[in-house]
Amino acid sequence: MATMKEVAKLAGVSVATVSRVISSPETVRKTTRDKVEEAIKQLNYKPNYLGRTLRLMKTKRILVLLNTLSNQFFSRVMKGIEDRAREDGYSVLVVVTHGNPDIFHQYAQMLQTHQVDGMIVCSIDVPESDLLKLSAEFPLVCACEPIRSKKIPSVSINDELAAYDAVKFLIRQGKQNIALFGAGKLYYSSVLREKGSIRAMKEASLTPFYISKEGLSYHAGARAVEALLAEKNELPDAIFCYSDTCAIGAISALHRKGFKIPVDVSVMGFDNTAVSEVYIPSLTTVAQPQHQIGYQAADLLIRQINGAPDTIKRYELPHEIVFRDSI
Repeated sequence: MATMKEVAKLAGVSVATVSRVISSPETVRKTTRDKVEEAIKQLNYKPNYLGRTLRLMKTKRILVLLNTLSNQFFSRVMKGIEDRAREDGYSVLVVVTHGNPDIFHQYAQMLQTHQVDGMIVCSIDVPESDLLKLSAEFPLVCACEPIRSKKIPSVSINDELAAYDAVKFLIRQGKQNIALFGAGKLYYSSVLREKGSIRAMKEASLTPFYISKEGLSYHAGARAVEALLAEKNELPDAIFCYSDTCAIGAISALHRKGFKIPVDVSVMGFDNTAVSEVYIPSLTTVAQPQHQIGYQAADLLIRQINGAPDTIKRYELPHEIVFRDSI
């Protein structure tokens, strides 16, 4: 997405001149106006057609983009966002992208045209370079999924440390052969969790029993069990899944094959979603502070909207290990 500064550079004028062409074109000479309008066309720049006055007004609306609403993790994050937004009189508009970057860009225009005051992105469907350009001009916060760029305001846990702590916990429970069920490079969080898991094993002079990159869904967990048994023909001491949903899929697949949890194999999840406590057996997991992530993301966004200085751009919230019956 082009910026006003890029339009000014292409047209050979100042940013203030571009702003005048957009808001008060009659005050700019025709030759200069033509150059600016041509640059806008070439760069496909999206100005705020509501004008300078409206740009200073607040809509009191926040846009939240999610991959899905079917994941219980996001319901608690949304509750945190809504609780913080309500404190300052903001309403929350939720859009589900289903992993489609075109939907992301479609609704990002609401931010660019000031139909909303700010945006919280709870899933990464687009390159970080696109997010970086947006955040340079508009109030934007990424939540839940970690971001590589330190310039994009974000709220998450330290995924590498959380996975490191989880594997250290399993080792303390006497587990030596540990399988890892993740999503490979599909998510940056999965990359970090695998890195932390392997680091903990190396410190204990261990290597992963098996690494799956099937994904973090219920069906991915089940597929990973099938692949593990096909390759190894035996069970590890423990399976560490990088989401609760994946862990439950793995447990279900193991049950169908006649294995008992945790008698035959221990299983650990990640997130501490609502189902992890009521599932049988209840799931040992890494707890993310889901409500707090949402609340902090909304607080950071509202401070941006109100022009507060960005003293901290990246917030890493604490995690904890919740010990239940699956270990």
